[in-house]
Amino acid sequence: MGVSNAMYTAVTGLDTFGSALGVVSDNIANANSTGFKTNSALFGDLVAGIMATQSSQQVSEGTGTSLVGIATDFTTGSTQKTGNWSNVMIQGNGYFDVNTAAAGAGVSFYTRDGAFKVDQNGYLVNEEGYRVRSSAGGDLKVDTTVDAGATITMVSWSVDSTGKITGTGANGTRYDLGTLRLTTFPNQQGLIRKGSNLYTQGADTGTPVTNAAGTNPQAGQVISGAIEGSNVDLAKEMVSMIIYQSDYTANSKAITTANNMLDTVVNLVR
Repeated sequence: MGVSNAMYTAVTGLDTFGSALGVVSDNIANANSTGFKTNSALFGDLVAGIMATQSSQQVSEGTGTSLVGIATDFTTGSTQKTGNWSNVMIQGNGYFDVNTAAAGAGVSFYTRDGAFKVDQNGYLVNEEGYRVRSSAGGDLKVDTTVDAGATITMVSWSVDSTGKITGTGANGTRYDLGTLRLTTFPNQQGLIRKGSNLYTQGADTGTPVTNAAGTNPQAGQVISGAIEGSNVDLAKEMVSMIIYQSDYTANSKAITTANNMLDTVVNLVR
Protein backbone atom coordinates (compact mmCIF):
# COMPACT_ATOMS: atom_id res chain seq x y z
CA MET A 1 0.00 0.00 0.00
CA GLY A 2 1.40 3.35 -1.05
CA VAL A 3 1.42 6.51 1.01
CA SER A 4 -1.35 8.06 -1.07
CA ASN A 5 -3.48 4.94 -0.57
CA ALA A 6 -3.01 5.30 3.17
CA MET A 7 -4.57 8.75 2.97
CA TYR A 8 -7.60 7.44 1.09
CA THR A 9 -7.95 4.61 3.60
CA ALA A 10 -7.94 7.07 6.49
CA VAL A 11 -10.62 9.13 4.73
CA THR A 12 -12.97 6.13 4.88
CA GLY A 13 -12.40 6.13 8.63
CA LEU A 14 -13.33 9.81 8.84
CA ASP A 15 -16.53 9.23 6.86
CA THR A 16 -17.50 6.14 8.83
CA PHE A 17 -16.89 7.47 12.32
CA GLY A 18 -18.49 10.77 11.38
CA SER A 19 -21.64 8.82 10.46
CA ALA A 20 -21.38 6.77 13.66
CA LEU A 21 -21.27 10.00 15.68
CA GLY A 22 -24.46 10.99 13.89
CA VAL A 23 -26.15 7.78 15.10
CA VAL A 24 -25.05 8.47 18.68
CA SER A 25 -26.23 12.08 18.44
CA ASP A 26 -29.63 10.89 17.23
CA ASN A 27 -29.89 8.53 20.22
CA ILE A 28 -29.01 11.29 22.67
CA ALA A 29 -31.43 13.74 21.02
CA ASN A 30 -34.25 11.19 21.44
CA ALA A 31 -33.47 10.25 25.04
CA ASN A 32 -36.88 11.62 26.05
CA SER A 33 -38.87 10.58 22.97
CA THR A 34 -41.76 8.27 23.85
CA GLY A 35 -41.06 4.68 22.84
CA PHE A 36 -37.79 5.54 21.07
CA LYS A 37 -35.45 2.62 20.37
CA THR A 38 -31.66 2.93 20.51
CA ASN A 39 -29.72 2.52 17.25
CA SER A 40 -26.18 1.20 16.93
CA ALA A 41 -23.71 1.60 14.06
CA LEU A 42 -22.39 -1.58 12.43
CA PHE A 43 -18.93 -1.42 10.84
CA GLY A 44 -17.36 -3.48 8.06
CA ASP A 45 -13.94 -3.62 6.43
CA LEU A 46 -13.15 -2.68 2.83
CA VAL A 47 -10.75 -4.76 0.70
CA ALA A 48 -9.41 -4.25 -2.81
CA GLY A 49 -6.67 -6.14 -4.59
CA ILE A 50 -4.16 -8.72 -3.41
CA MET A 51 -1.05 -7.99 -1.37
CA ALA A 52 2.22 -9.57 -2.48
CA THR A 53 3.57 -12.03 0.10
CA GLN A 54 6.22 -14.73 0.29
CA SER A 55 3.50 -17.31 0.80
CA SER A 56 1.42 -19.03 -1.84
CA GLN A 57 -1.64 -17.96 0.11
CA GLN A 58 -3.15 -14.73 -1.16
CA VAL A 59 -3.82 -11.90 1.28
CA SER A 60 -6.45 -9.26 0.56
CA GLU A 61 -5.34 -5.65 0.86
CA GLY A 62 -7.41 -3.64 3.31
CA THR A 63 -8.59 -0.25 2.14
CA GLY A 64 -10.45 1.04 5.16
CA THR A 65 -13.86 0.73 6.75
CA SER A 66 -17.50 1.50 6.05
CA LEU A 67 -20.82 1.75 7.84
CA VAL A 68 -22.58 -1.44 6.74
CA GLY A 69 -25.82 -0.92 8.64
CA ILE A 70 -27.66 0.27 11.72
CA ALA A 71 -29.11 -2.15 14.28
CA THR A 72 -31.99 -1.20 16.55
CA ASP A 73 -32.40 -2.31 20.16
CA PHE A 74 -36.12 -3.08 20.56
CA THR A 75 -36.08 -3.85 24.28
CA THR A 76 -38.88 -2.23 26.27
CA GLY A 77 -38.15 1.22 27.67
CA SER A 78 -38.92 2.53 31.14
CA THR A 79 -42.47 2.80 32.46
CA GLN A 80 -43.61 6.40 32.92
CA LYS A 81 -46.82 6.69 34.90
CA THR A 82 -49.31 9.35 33.76
CA GLY A 83 -52.56 8.33 35.48
CA ASN A 84 -54.48 8.94 32.24
CA TRP A 85 -56.48 5.85 31.21
CA SER A 86 -55.94 6.53 27.48
CA ASN A 87 -52.15 6.47 27.90
CA VAL A 88 -51.05 2.87 27.38
CA MET A 89 -47.79 1.01 26.92
CA ILE A 90 -46.85 -2.52 25.92
CA GLN A 91 -44.61 -4.63 28.13
CA GLY A 92 -43.41 -6.92 25.36
CA ASN A 93 -42.82 -7.01 21.59
CA GLY A 94 -46.15 -5.70 20.30
CA TYR A 95 -47.05 -2.51 18.43
CA PHE A 96 -50.17 -0.40 18.36
CA ASP A 97 -51.80 0.11 14.95
CA VAL A 98 -52.87 3.61 13.87
CA ASN A 99 -54.28 4.79 10.55
CA THR A 100 -54.23 8.17 8.83
CA ALA A 101 -57.86 7.98 7.71
CA ALA A 102 -61.22 6.78 9.01
CA ALA A 103 -62.15 3.11 8.62
CA GLY A 104 -58.54 2.22 7.80
CA ALA A 105 -58.70 3.75 4.32
CA GLY A 106 -55.42 5.62 4.77
CA VAL A 107 -51.87 4.59 5.60
CA SER A 108 -51.26 2.20 8.49
CA PHE A 109 -48.45 2.89 10.94
CA TYR A 110 -47.14 0.89 13.87
CA THR A 111 -46.00 2.56 17.05
CA ARG A 112 -44.84 1.97 20.61
CA ASP A 113 -46.03 5.45 21.54
CA GLY A 114 -49.30 4.93 23.42
CA ALA A 115 -49.90 8.57 24.38
CA PHE A 116 -53.43 8.39 23.02
CA LYS A 117 -56.37 10.71 23.59
CA VAL A 118 -60.04 10.97 22.63
CA ASP A 119 -60.77 13.37 19.76
CA GLN A 120 -63.85 15.56 19.23
CA ASN A 121 -65.61 12.72 17.44
CA GLY A 122 -65.08 10.27 20.28
CA TYR A 123 -62.35 8.21 18.62
CA LEU A 124 -59.10 7.18 20.25
CA VAL A 125 -56.23 8.88 18.37
CA ASN A 126 -52.50 9.51 18.69
CA GLU A 127 -50.81 12.92 18.84
CA GLU A 128 -50.89 13.15 15.04
CA GLY A 129 -54.65 12.63 15.05
CA TYR A 130 -54.39 9.16 13.50
CA ARG A 131 -57.13 6.81 14.67
CA VAL A 132 -56.16 3.83 16.80
CA ARG A 133 -57.28 0.52 15.34
CA SER A 134 -59.17 -2.20 17.18
CA SER A 135 -58.36 -5.92 17.08
CA ALA A 136 -61.51 -6.36 14.98
CA GLY A 137 -60.14 -3.98 12.36
CA GLY A 138 -62.26 -0.87 12.97
CA ASP A 139 -61.61 2.50 14.57
CA LEU A 140 -61.93 2.61 18.36
CA LYS A 141 -64.85 4.86 19.30
CA VAL A 142 -64.92 5.14 23.06
CA ASP A 143 -67.13 8.07 24.07
CA THR A 144 -70.53 6.43 23.43
CA THR A 145 -72.14 3.10 22.64
CA VAL A 146 -75.60 1.97 21.60
CA ASP A 147 -77.63 -0.17 24.02
CA ALA A 148 -81.13 -1.36 23.05
CA GLY A 149 -81.37 1.46 20.52
CA ALA A 150 -80.33 4.13 23.02
CA THR A 151 -77.06 6.07 22.84
CA ILE A 152 -75.16 5.73 26.12
CA THR A 153 -72.49 8.27 27.05
CA MET A 154 -69.41 6.95 28.84
CA VAL A 155 -68.30 8.58 32.09
CA SER A 156 -65.22 6.46 32.89
CA TRP A 157 -62.94 3.94 31.22
CA SER A 158 -60.44 1.20 31.99
CA VAL A 159 -57.99 -0.87 29.92
CA ASP A 160 -56.98 -4.39 30.95
CA SER A 161 -53.72 -6.24 30.24
CA THR A 162 -55.01 -7.60 26.91
CA GLY A 163 -55.87 -4.12 25.63
CA LYS A 164 -59.63 -4.50 26.13
CA ILE A 165 -61.29 -1.13 26.77
CA THR A 166 -64.28 -1.09 29.10
CA GLY A 167 -66.45 1.96 29.64
CA THR A 168 -68.93 2.77 32.35
CA GLY A 169 -72.02 4.50 31.02
CA ALA A 170 -74.01 7.30 32.63
CA ASN A 171 -76.53 4.59 33.54
CA GLY A 172 -73.90 2.73 35.61
CA THR A 173 -73.63 -0.20 33.18
CA ARG A 174 -70.22 -1.38 31.95
CA TYR A 175 -69.72 -1.84 28.21
CA ASP A 176 -67.07 -3.51 26.04
CA LEU A 177 -65.86 -0.75 23.70
CA GLY A 178 -63.30 -2.82 21.80
CA THR A 179 -59.73 -4.06 22.11
CA LEU A 180 -56.51 -2.37 21.03
CA ARG A 181 -54.94 -4.09 18.05
CA LEU A 182 -51.55 -5.51 19.06
CA THR A 183 -49.25 -6.51 16.21
CA THR A 184 -45.97 -8.42 16.26
CA PHE A 185 -43.43 -9.12 13.51
CA PRO A 186 -41.06 -12.08 13.04
CA ASN A 187 -38.26 -9.60 12.33
CA GLN A 188 -38.54 -6.21 14.02
CA GLN A 189 -35.28 -5.09 12.41
CA GLY A 190 -37.17 -4.94 9.13
CA LEU A 191 -39.48 -2.14 10.32
CA ILE A 192 -38.99 1.19 8.57
CA ARG A 193 -38.68 4.25 10.80
CA LYS A 194 -40.90 7.09 9.54
CA GLY A 195 -40.55 9.73 12.29
CA SER A 196 -43.04 10.92 14.92
CA ASN A 197 -42.50 7.58 16.75
CA LEU A 198 -44.03 5.69 13.82
CA TYR A 199 -42.94 2.67 11.78
CA THR A 200 -44.19 1.02 8.61
CA GLN A 201 -43.86 -2.60 7.59
CA GLY A 202 -40.79 -3.39 5.49
CA ALA A 203 -39.99 -6.16 3.03
CA ASP A 204 -37.98 -8.03 5.68
CA THR A 205 -40.40 -7.86 8.63
CA GLY A 206 -42.20 -11.06 7.73
CA THR A 207 -45.92 -11.65 8.03
CA PRO A 208 -47.42 -9.59 10.88
CA VAL A 209 -49.44 -11.34 13.60
CA THR A 210 -52.33 -9.56 15.34
CA ASN A 211 -54.78 -10.32 18.13
CA ALA A 212 -57.73 -10.28 15.70
CA ALA A 213 -58.69 -13.85 16.59
CA GLY A 214 -58.21 -13.41 20.33
CA THR A 215 -54.94 -12.85 22.16
CA ASN A 216 -51.43 -12.48 20.77
CA PRO A 217 -49.14 -13.87 23.52
CA GLN A 218 -46.01 -12.63 21.76
CA ALA A 219 -47.23 -9.02 21.94
CA GLY A 220 -46.95 -8.79 25.72
CA GLN A 221 -49.19 -7.08 28.25
CA VAL A 222 -50.80 -3.66 28.07
CA ILE A 223 -50.28 -1.27 30.97
CA SER A 224 -52.87 1.47 31.35
CA GLY A 225 -52.12 4.91 32.75
CA ALA A 226 -48.52 4.84 31.57
CA ILE A 227 -46.37 5.44 28.49
CA GLU A 228 -43.10 3.82 27.44
CA GLY A 229 -39.98 5.91 27.79
CA SER A 230 -36.95 5.76 25.53
CA ASN A 231 -34.55 2.85 26.07
CA VAL A 232 -31.53 5.10 25.46
CA ASP A 233 -28.70 4.58 27.98
CA LEU A 234 -27.09 8.02 28.13
CA ALA A 235 -23.96 6.75 29.91
CA LYS A 236 -23.38 4.16 27.18
CA GLU A 237 -23.98 6.73 24.45
CA MET A 238 -21.45 9.12 25.97
CA VAL A 239 -18.85 6.35 26.08
CA SER A 240 -19.56 5.52 22.42
CA MET A 241 -19.21 9.20 21.55
CA ILE A 242 -15.77 9.36 23.18
CA ILE A 243 -14.64 6.19 21.36
CA TYR A 244 -15.84 7.41 17.95
CA GLN A 245 -14.28 10.82 18.51
CA SER A 246 -10.96 9.16 19.34
CA ASP A 247 -11.21 6.96 16.24
CA TYR A 248 -11.96 10.02 14.13
CA THR A 249 -8.95 11.84 15.57
CA ALA A 250 -6.69 8.81 14.95
CA ASN A 251 -7.73 8.67 11.28
CA SER A 252 -7.12 12.37 10.84
CA LYS A 253 -3.66 11.83 12.37
CA ALA A 254 -3.02 9.07 9.81
CA ILE A 255 -3.78 11.55 7.03
CA THR A 256 -1.40 14.10 8.55
CA THR A 257 1.35 11.48 8.88
CA ALA A 258 0.90 10.32 5.28
CA ASN A 259 1.02 13.93 4.13
CA ASN A 260 4.31 14.46 5.96
CA MET A 261 5.73 11.34 4.29
CA LEU A 262 4.71 12.65 0.88
CA ASP A 263 6.43 15.95 1.66
CA THR A 264 9.58 13.98 2.46
CA VAL A 265 9.45 12.21 -0.92
CA VAL A 266 8.90 15.51 -2.75
CA ASN A 267 11.86 17.08 -0.94
CA LEU A 268 14.15 14.29 -2.19
CA VAL A 269 14.06 15.74 -5.71
CA ARG A 270 14.70 19.32 -4.72
